[in-house]
Amino acid sequence: MLSPWQGFGWTAQLFSSSSALDVLVIVLYFLLVLGIALWVIMSCSRGTEEDFFLAGRSLVWWQIGAFLFASNIGTGHFMGLAGKGASSGIAVGAFEWNAAFILCALGWVFSPVYMKSGVVTLPRYLRKRFGGYRIQFLLAVLYLVIYIFSKISVSCVKVEICTGAVFMRLVLGLDVYLATVVLLSVTGICSVTGGFAAVVYTDLLHAGFVVLGSVLLMGYGK
Repeated sequence: MLSPWQGFGWTAQLFSSSSALDVLVIVLYFLLVLGIALWVIMSCSRGTEEDFFLAGRSLVWWQIGAFLFASNIGTGHFMGLAGKGASSGIAVGAFEWNAAFILCALGWVFSPVYMKSGVVTLPRYLRKRFGGYRIQFLLAVLYLVIYIFSKISVSCVKVEICTGAVFMRLVLGLDVYLATVVLLSVTGICSVTGGFAAVVYTDLLHAGFVVLGSVLLMGYGK
């Protein structure tokens, strides 16, 4: 049976000489993210549904754009899609190309409908559209199950949780299952307690580092 980190031999060689400085940088980054999340939790209101799901409608366009970018781009792209593209060709990028058109349709066609209806979640919209709580509950559970399995499935190209845990194992020496639990726990606690505002403000930091890391990989990667 394949272990979750098999197939990342090139990554293991890359991080085999991790120094104390590498570990320090990663730890400081995690502390910075947690600090931002705690600041949002303590300073932002989450008393209403609008505050929790929409950050009180206080966000501007560039914050939303950075959030969408950082939420979509992650280890699944740098380690999953990139590795799959190197081994099987550029066709693996078709999924991301199609996603661009779907996001445009979401912004120009569907979002105005949701905004006019005054809802903040898709399950709530379906309840308002068709009536009854069962369809809202079933859709929420369905989305949750699909999202969880799409992120933890080792056979899937976009294996954010798996590749993130592998990275922590290679650099910090953590067990891959322990690293998975840590990532899920920290992310879940920050998201549930801080709401949408905590997710957006931490993703602003992620977006900056993702862009910087991408430029460095493009310029210095071999």
